[in-house]
Amino acid sequence: MKLKWIYTARDTGERLVQKALSPVEGQEDFRFCIFPRDDRQKIYGFGGAFTDTAAMALFQMEKPIREKAMAAYFSPESGLGYNMGRVPIGCCDFSSIPYSHAEVPEDKELSHYSIAQDKKGILPLIKMAKEYMFKEERQQELFLYALPWSPPGWMKSNGKMNWGGKLLPEYYKTMADYLVKFIRAYEKEGVFLWGLAAQNEPVEVQRWASCEYTGEEEGNFLKNYLIPALDEAGYGDKKLLCWDCNKDFMRKRAQELLKDEELRRRIFGIAFHWYSGDYFEELHNTHEEFPKIQLLATECCVVMPEKMEDWSVGERYGHEIIGDMNNWTCAYLDWNLFLDQDSGPGIADNPCAAPIILDSRKQEMIKMSSYYYIGHFSRYIKRGAVALGTKLTGALSEKIPEGCAFRNPDGQLAVILMNREDMPLSGTIAIDGKYTEVNLDAHSIGTLLVDFEENLNCS
Repeated sequence: MKLKWIYTARDTGERLVQKALSPVEGQEDFRFCIFPRDDRQKIYGFGGAFTDTAAMALFQMEKPIREKAMAAYFSPESGLGYNMGRVPIGCCDFSSIPYSHAEVPEDKELSHYSIAQDKKGILPLIKMAKEYMFKEERQQELFLYALPWSPPGWMKSNGKMNWGGKLLPEYYKTMADYLVKFIRAYEKEGVFLWGLAAQNEPVEVQRWASCEYTGEEEGNFLKNYLIPALDEAGYGDKKLLCWDCNKDFMRKRAQELLKDEELRRRIFGIAFHWYSGDYFEELHNTHEEFPKIQLLATECCVVMPEKMEDWSVGERYGHEIIGDMNNWTCAYLDWNLFLDQDSGPGIADNPCAAPIILDSRKQEMIKMSSYYYIGHFSRYIKRGAVALGTKLTGALSEKIPEGCAFRNPDGQLAVILMNREDMPLSGTIAIDGKYTEVNLDAHSIGTLLVDFEENLNCS
């Protein structure tokens, strides 16, 4: 078998570099067994959010930096190979101005519907991403899904987009039409959506755009309004996602929605965020109860650290991606693609970080540790890959790394191991009776690519 070892370590300066494997000296700390015929979930891809703020942060930069930043995400060869994206419908906390696509009150026919603001930022950003994906030979579709943070304020119980409130029953049909119009308006711009969700974080009341739905209300809106509107418009093939909130209560919302036979048939997946904590068992239990429903990680970010080089940021991403992927997650989307040095430009004073920070004052691009950690997955796990069963055990030490493994469509295996300990760890990767020794420095991550002479592609 042919091996390639891609490596990143905090203290050595190595960042997504290929290096030679070296034998373990002394006793091994762990053994990671890969079962290449134990297929789990299919992987759809990796990506981030095309927010208005991300677009404005990019467009503040000079052209050479803009090009470098886009290639860093969307080039399949030199970048992270992103192939998915999340698109807000109307404003969110990371928008440069507050706006909806229907600003005229009581316009139930939506005759004044407009995506003018998106034409200034989000749409050009998406089109640039597609250009960078298609510059190289390995072309693939950019899977985009869209969702609102709030209906227009005039459709809501509190009369405004911010601070929660509910969609008024008399506007359920209007809101469904609002979402369908968004799909159609984007298509006219040459941007086709893969999927759609009814609402971001439907149980959160935020000082920015937000809206509340109980499980019963979300189910009613989906079943009796949005799904019929999509079908009538010829968009019944769009992937329908639900929940789009934290992991801790995702199973409860799934139970509330999927008890309905039609919703169980039409809902493609449950989207979730990481802000409540790991809750990996919640993913496992949700899959066990609803094995045909896909699980998608659709938002994660951290507070902007005091030091841009903070290594714990990347390690949190690595820990979450491994834990989620080992528990049936089929896609992983980060939050904002870009932010500036002040976590903006935006309306919500929400001090978040992004994997790429664009310093508009210095005209510099900064890759945070999260960028490299995401890359160990997104660059090497191809769309259509399947997660594999694994077993990670310790030898003499209680300290062991974290890991996951995948089989790509061409049969190549991608094995990821991460060490968050303050000490180096050494061990063996075992695949189908073949063994490879690996060494992990303290606070490091590695991706082992394995090409077998025999065909292990069991799909």
